[in-house]
Amino acid sequence: MAKLNRKQIEDATRAVLERHPGGVRWAEVLKAVSAEHPETPPNSIRGATHHLFQRGEGIVKIARGTYQLARFADADAAEAVAQDDAIAAEPVVVENATTDPASLSERDFYASFAEWLEENDEVTVAGALGGSVLGGKWGTPDVIGVLKPRAQDIFKFEPQIVTAEIKAAPGQPVVAFGQAVAYRLFSHKSYIVVPRTTTSDDMNRLTSLCSIHGVGLVVFTLDRNLPDYSVIVLPAVANPDMFYVNTMLDRLKTSEPRLLNRLF
Repeated sequence: MAKLNRKQIEDATRAVLERHPGGVRWAEVLKAVSAEHPETPPNSIRGATHHLFQRGEGIVKIARGTYQLARFADADAAEAVAQDDAIAAEPVVVENATTDPASLSERDFYASFAEWLEENDEVTVAGALGGSVLGGKWGTPDVIGVLKPRAQDIFKFEPQIVTAEIKAAPGQPVVAFGQAVAYRLFSHKSYIVVPRTTTSDDMNRLTSLCSIHGVGLVVFTLDRNLPDYSVIVLPAVANPDMFYVNTMLDRLKTSEPRLLNRLF
């Protein structure tokens, strides 16, 4: 067989991506195309795939050196968004509540926790996001804020991104922890915010896990007017991965440009 031209290499690359709906590393793509077309020089395959990945055209970079067909990425994001939205909108049953339980959900606490972060000087500015804004497999923080140096500060530090995952349903601490840890990919500090009605067993586990992994833990009362946020574990400052920081900010620029301008 004759060696492939650039267009044929690109078609072969897309065929490999088609067989890997969850995404595949560039090195594996090169290996697969080379194995199927040994008559084509490896450098030609590398150059053509690099050019294709740089152009995009229905292909997205989902992690360092890992690519996926855009339609598969969109399907993954839509599934994650649907799950997050369903949880965020789920009514929370509160015993002896003055608020109608049917009208209370975790979304009721996004804005007040953003204000709490600002009032406690954890951030300079914060805003609510919620499940459907950023999409992607890693989900979207419920609240995002940025701590920036003030004009009067003598020491000018680099801005720090702060994120939070809020769960109003007492039975979701494991979900909250997993998401908060994932947010450390693109944030300097990450918080879990759970109700005081969380069982003591779950709270003990959360406290230990947060202390080990540097995630902040905050408890609150299921009362939208008086949530009374209180810190159990302070978050450790992490060094986020700049690839994921810029990926997150690029999505934020597309979906919430006004919030991005407020934050930065």
